[in-house]
Amino acid sequence: MARKDYTTAIDLYTQALAIAPSNPIYLSNRAAAYSAAGQHEKAAEDAELATAVDPKYSKAWSRLGLARFDLADYHGAKEAYEKGIEAEGNGGSEAMKRGLETTKRKIEEAKRSTEPPADAVDDAAGASRGGGGMPDLSSLASMLGGGGGGGGMPDLSSIMSNPMFASMAQNLMSNPDMLNNLMSNPQLRQMAENYGRGGGMPDMSSLMSDPNIADM
Repeated sequence: MARKDYTTAIDLYTQALAIAPSNPIYLSNRAAAYSAAGQHEKAAEDAELATAVDPKYSKAWSRLGLARFDLADYHGAKEAYEKGIEAEGNGGSEAMKRGLETTKRKIEEAKRSTEPPADAVDDAAGASRGGGGMPDLSSLASMLGGGGGGGGMPDLSSIMSNPMFASMAQNLMSNPDMLNNLMSNPQLRQMAENYGRGGGMPDMSSLMSDPNIADM
């Protein structure tokens, strides 16, 4: 190992394990050789066997932590380093604590990379609202004939002069989900279809007599 001849080291530890297959030192040392050779999965397998044979052998936990870290299993590496510190006692060695801190930083980095930016969350939350938190009433306006003028249909500002509609808008501002309920109202949809076929201006008094709408 000191000469960095990892292939030879792996071969020698393999021969030793043929004689003593459950020796945690041989398993741990071969794990170190596998890690140095870039064979991280085999390193993790040997280190796991070593910790299973002797849970108090802290060096095996350290090598398991390194192998898992190199496999990007940061939560698994964190667990290994924590158990290694526990096995060492007295708060653990500096090397083990450095391994744990490095792993924790990787976990935090991975967590931040998967979280959407705060402004994206705000944009998504406001997608169903107009400026200043107002629900998007464009779909409602289109059902009632669009932005105004065509076919004698009053514009949205004219509709909102109706006290009941004004109250409804206030409720929609505090609970935008109510807009979905309003848009699914069968009476409102029927009136919109009649208007679209040239049936004239919807009867607002009849519309507001529907308790499902009036209660909004």
